[in-house]
Amino acid sequence: MPDETNHRSFLNLRLNTRARLAVALFLLLVLAAPIAPRARADEPFARSRDYDLQNARIELRFDLDQRQVIGQVTHTLTTLKDGLRELDFDSVGLTILSARLDGQDAHFSTDDAKLRVDLARAGKAGEKHEVVIRYQGSPKKGLYFILPSKSDSTQPKEIWTQGEAEDTRYYIPIYDYPNDRTTTQMIVTVPRDWVTVSNGKLESVVDAGPGMKTWSWRQSQPISTYLISLVAGQFDESKKTWRNIPVEYRVPRGEGDRIQPTFVRTPDMLSFFSDRLGVAYPWDKYDQTAVDQFTVGGMENVSATTLTTRSLLHPELARESLEGADGLISHEMSHQWFGDLVTCKDWADLWLNEGFATFMAALWEEHQYGADNAAYARWRSQAAWFRQRRLFDVPIVTHDFRDSLQYAGNIYGKAGLVLEMLREELGDDAFFRALQHYLEVNRLQNVVTADLIKAIEETAHVDVDRFFDQWIYGAGAPRFAVNASYDAAANQVHMQVKQTQDVRGHVGLFATPVDVAITTNAGTKSFPITVTKADETFSFPADSEPLLILFDKADKILKSVEFHKSAAEWIYQLQHAEDVPDRADAAQALGDIKGNQAAIAALGEAAAHDHFWGVRVQALTALGKLGGAQTENAVLPGLADPEPWVREVAVEQLGKFTDDPALAARLTEISAKDSAYRVRVAALLALGQRKAEGALGTLEGAAKTNSPDDVIRRAALRAMGELGNDQAAPQLLEWLEPGKPVRLRAAAIGSLGKIAKKDESVESRLIAMLSDSDFDIRFAAIFALGERGDQTAIEPLENLRKSGDIPSGEGPVIEQQIARIKNPERQDRGTQAAENPANSPATNGAERQDAGRQLVERLDKIDQNLAEINERLKKIEQQQPKATP
Repeated sequence: MPDETNHRSFLNLRLNTRARLAVALFLLLVLAAPIAPRARADEPFARSRDYDLQNARIELRFDLDQRQVIGQVTHTLTTLKDGLRELDFDSVGLTILSARLDGQDAHFSTDDAKLRVDLARAGKAGEKHEVVIRYQGSPKKGLYFILPSKSDSTQPKEIWTQGEAEDTRYYIPIYDYPNDRTTTQMIVTVPRDWVTVSNGKLESVVDAGPGMKTWSWRQSQPISTYLISLVAGQFDESKKTWRNIPVEYRVPRGEGDRIQPTFVRTPDMLSFFSDRLGVAYPWDKYDQTAVDQFTVGGMENVSATTLTTRSLLHPELARESLEGADGLISHEMSHQWFGDLVTCKDWADLWLNEGFATFMAALWEEHQYGADNAAYARWRSQAAWFRQRRLFDVPIVTHDFRDSLQYAGNIYGKAGLVLEMLREELGDDAFFRALQHYLEVNRLQNVVTADLIKAIEETAHVDVDRFFDQWIYGAGAPRFAVNASYDAAANQVHMQVKQTQDVRGHVGLFATPVDVAITTNAGTKSFPITVTKADETFSFPADSEPLLILFDKADKILKSVEFHKSAAEWIYQLQHAEDVPDRADAAQALGDIKGNQAAIAALGEAAAHDHFWGVRVQALTALGKLGGAQTENAVLPGLADPEPWVREVAVEQLGKFTDDPALAARLTEISAKDSAYRVRVAALLALGQRKAEGALGTLEGAAKTNSPDDVIRRAALRAMGELGNDQAAPQLLEWLEPGKPVRLRAAAIGSLGKIAKKDESVESRLIAMLSDSDFDIRFAAIFALGERGDQTAIEPLENLRKSGDIPSGEGPVIEQQIARIKNPERQDRGTQAAENPANSPATNGAERQDAGRQLVERLDKIDQNLAEINERLKKIEQQQPKATP
C-alpha cells in the first residue's frame, strides 16, 4: 500500500517503509484538490455482500480541459441472497447517465455514497446479472489529472488512479471494499502519443479516431477492487523480461535516465522473493510506473505498481546512496504476494498486507546489504515505534479507527518487527514453510489473521495463540528494568528483570524469550531465558566478574530496556560487543554521560574506526549531543569518512558546536567542495542552524548554484528558514511565484514557516497556497502554517480537513497542524519518528535529503500522534541518529 514506506533509510522514501511508512513513507503525503461536502470514514468491519462481482469491464475516456472522466462499466455478477430487490454500487461524486440490467433499461437512484439499480423482481440466490452503467464526473479523489499549468508549463500530461483505501468509487461505480474479488478489463481511449498501464495483459492498441488510440487491458485473475489501476500519459519506457515475464518501467517524459539507477535491482528482487517464499511471482507481468504528485510513496496495484517520482534516482546522485530506492521498490513488490495474491478481508487486518510488506523489504535488505544493515535498521525501527506514544495502547488488529491508516505505525513498523520476532521463534525453515502454505492455501482469497495462525499451526505444528494474543491482538511492548550483580562467592550473576509497562486495557505482561550473554575473561556464553512475570530474578554461572552483560543480545525483541551500567561498562560494550545493535546501544548511552573524557575518547575511536557505518553514525551523533571542544575534535575525523552518509552526519554534528567561530568557514568550504552533494547539503543546513554570521550571503550564493535535481539550491532555501533571519523573506517569497520549479517552491514555503512570523502578508500567501494546483505545494503550506502558529490559518485548515476529499491518512496530518496552532506550548514537545523512518543511505542522496528531511523536520516538532503514514516514507526524526546509507 502507500508505502512510504519502510523504515530503513533517512533519505529513502519507503516511503517502506515504511514504506506506504514509507515511508511513507512514507514518499510524501499530499493533499488532494477540491473541497467536498462531507468526510467519509473507512469501514473497519467487512461488509455483508449481496452479490459476488465476477467481472468489471471498465471503458474510460477523458475531457482534459474539464478534468472529467466519461465512463461506462459493465458488471457481471451473481446474487448471494434470496429476496434481493436492488443492486448497490459505491459511487461518490459521479453523475449517472443511465443503467441497464440484463439488456434492458433499469430504474436507478443515487445518494451521496451509493448507486442503487432496481431489479425487476425479488431475486433468488445464484442469479446472474449484467449491469451496464454510463456515467461521468470530475473526481475529487481516486483519479487525478496532472497537467501543464501556469506554475509548470513543462509538466508532462498524466492521469493516474489511487484506489486504496476506498477511493475507486470516485471514478467507477463499483463494489468498493476489499472482501470481494473480480476479474477486470480496462479499455481506455487517450491521445495517440500517450501510453497506458493497467492490471494484467495488454490485449490490443487500436486507432480510435483522429489523434486517439484505445488500449485494452485484461486482468484474468480476480482481484480486490481497490487494486484496480490506470496510468496514462506521456512517459519514457524501458521494457525487459524476467523468467519470460514482461517487466517494464515508465517514468515521466524526459526522466528516462533515472530508470536504470532506480530500478536496476528489480529482477533480483523478483527472483529472491519468488525463491524465498517458494511461491512464484503470480501475475502476467510486472510494471512499475513513477508518476508526478503521487499522493503516497507507492501503491501495489496488481501487476502494475505506481510510485512517486520522488523515489527516482538522478544518475549523478545514485552513487551517494547505499540502497537507492530499494526500500520502496521491495516493499511494493512484496505486496504482489502479501496484499494482492492474498488480500486482507477488512481494514482491521490490513497488517497482513502492510506488516508483511515491511518485513519482506527488511528481508531484502538483509539479503542484499547484509545482516549488519538489517540489524541496524531493526534497531532504528524499534526506537522509532517507541517514540510514537499514541500507538502503545492500540493493538495491531483493531476496529476502532476512522481511517485505515490511523495507526499506520502499528500495521507497518510494529507488525514488521513482530513478524521478524515470529521468524526468530519458529526458525527459518518452519517460518518460511508456513508462509508458503499461507500463500498457497489462500491464493486469490481474502484473509483475516486467523488464517495466518491456521497456516502456521498446520505446517509448523506449533501453537502460536499466545504469541498472537500478546503481539497482534494485544497492545504495547515490554518495558524492562534490568539490574545485574555478580556474586563472587557463588560464581553467579544474578539478574533481576521487571516489566514496568502500565498493564491496562489491551496492554498486558509479556511472555517472551530473551537471550542473555555474559562475557568474562574466559569468553562469552549465552543463556536463553523466558521472561513471563512482572518481577523475576535469574541466575547464571560466571567464572569471574563479567566484563559485559547483554540483555537481549542483538536486540531481537521489540522492547525498551533500562539497564544501568557504568561508563566503563558502556565503553567496553562499544568496543567489544559483537552485534551492531549492542554497539549502537552503547554509543547512544555514552552520549548521555557528560564530562567523561574516557567516554569521549571511546566515541571518537568508534566514530573513526568501527567497521560498520551505522555505529560510526551513532558515535558521531552521541558526540554532537555531548558538545565541547574535545568532543568537536573527536567529530572532525568523520569528515574524511569514505561513506558520504557518514560524512553527512559528521557535518550535521559540527553544526551544533556554535562556540567555535572557525567552524563556519569550514562548513562553508564543505558546502562548496565536498564530492558528495548530500554532504554539501548538510553543510548548508548546518550553517543555517548555527545562525552563523554572514551565512545569509553564503546561502544566497548557493541559491544561484546549479546541481542535479537542484539539491544545492533547495538546501539553500531550506537553510534560510533554519537561519531564522527575516531578511530572507523577500527572496523566499520570490520562489513562491508560479513558474518556479515545484520542489523549490515547496522548499521556500517550508522556510517561510519559520521566519517573518509577524508578517501578515507572508501568512496570507501561505494560506493562498492551500488552493494551489500542485499537491506538494498544498502539503508544504499545511506544515508551514502549523509551524507559524497563526490563528488565522485554523479556519482554512479546518475547511480542508472537513472536506473528506483528501488521500487516506492525511486527515490526521491536518489535525496535527491545527493542534499545533491551538496549543503552541506543545509544538516542541517530543519527536515524531517516521516509520518508514528514513535513515539509511538507501536513498536518492541529496534529493531525498531535501524532500524527505523537510517533511521530517516538521514532523519532529509536532505531537507524536501524527499520521504514521509518513513513517513508510521516512526513516528517522531529526533528533535520532540520522544516517543510514
